[in-house]
Amino acid sequence: MKATGIVRRLDDLGRLVIPKEIRKQYRLKEGDSIEFFIENDRIVIQKFDILSKHLEEINLMVDALTTMYHEPVIFLQEEWLRHHQRVIDEQFWKEMQTHHVTKFQKAQVFQDEECLYNGIVFPVVAFGDWLGAFVMLFENQSYEAEDLSAIEAYCELLTRQQAQ
Repeated sequence: MKATGIVRRLDDLGRLVIPKEIRKQYRLKEGDSIEFFIENDRIVIQKFDILSKHLEEINLMVDALTTMYHEPVIFLQEEWLRHHQRVIDEQFWKEMQTHHVTKFQKAQVFQDEECLYNGIVFPVVAFGDWLGAFVMLFENQSYEAEDLSAIEAYCELLTRQQAQ
């Protein structure tokens, strides 16, 4: 576990302020849910992500889509990205948290790459909340959203799983 050197006190109601630097690094914002764990006499907090329990399924979906379309597909969701050691450009992250299928052109997707991509974002939205998104990346070829019905089907499946 990495020490931050930041110490905070609990107030009289048991509240704790998460430092701004940590909120920014982990994209925590007002209204986000936080999950608490006890691990070897330590209290561990983690941003709660409803899709975390479906990561294995999402990995299979991403692999199937990449094979089917012969183009790279990623899933925009903190835990998936961390597991695959991908760091998304901050500006791209903000712009792609959309509730509608969105095309983009010549965007820097990854923070550590200079390569610009074209692509389409297929969001997973449940109860009006953006939960994540499949992103198909391509350099030269162009696709219409209608050509990518399998991605839409996977989005629908993940959305329905949240409604159960």
